[in-house]
Amino acid sequence: MNRRQFLRYVDRDKACPCGCGATDTLVPQHRVNRGMGGSKYLDRPANIIVLCSRMNGLIEADAQAARLARENGWKLDRAQKPEDHPVFYRSTGEWFYLDNNFQRLRKR
Repeated sequence: MNRRQFLRYVDRDKACPCGCGATDTLVPQHRVNRGMGGSKYLDRPANIIVLCSRMNGLIEADAQAARLARENGWKLDRAQKPEDHPVFYRSTGEWFYLDNNFQRLRKR
């Protein structure tokens, strides 16, 4: 991912969806893990969100944080299609679907 793409994710997500309000420690997070040498097909906008570096690390290391991430659509199982599963942005209290044009679509 280049800097321009990353800034498009930041522009879409505005801040970490976990509700911490972080805007300066954001890192990209694949909702469905790519795995070692995984498919570049998973590098599409619906599958990537920006999280604060703290939450990003916790999701990978802490069972409770991983559960919270699955409940809020920040992490998905390999069989799930990101376009079909919304993301909860705790800062706004709203669910959004993510598309592959760097857009958030409010869940109705």
